[in-house]
Amino acid sequence: MTDQFSKDDAILDEIMSEVRSLTEELQKDVLAYINKLKDPRAYPRVNKPIEMDVLVGGKVIQSNAKNVSASGVLINSRMHPDIGIPAKIVFSVPGQARPFKLTGTVVRTDSGGIALYFSEMTPYAREHLGSLLKGI
Repeated sequence: MTDQFSKDDAILDEIMSEVRSLTEELQKDVLAYINKLKDPRAYPRVNKPIEMDVLVGGKVIQSNAKNVSASGVLINSRMHPDIGIPAKIVFSVPGQARPFKLTGTVVRTDSGGIALYFSEMTPYAREHLGSLLKGI
């Protein structure tokens, strides 16, 4: 057991030595890379208050997104629908003439709102939405 800890310490010492020799700017890049490894989302979240209309559990919610990505959205809501309930989501991305009309699934509810996964999107539509979100 001690040998494993010694190996782990040696690796950490080597990493720290290398990082200390970098410029502050490169150290920030390394830290950003490490953070990305810890949260390897395929589509980054955009923290913009995009207005959305959501039909979930037979009720319409008009709300703002807390954050949105090409794979899903977290909306402000005090409702707590069951996980797995289907949803219909309609929203416009600034600069886009036509709104997105998507089907989703409730994947989480808590005091922060309702998290929806966009469940029925073509790969093209998902990539298109991701590109548009990067631009805002």
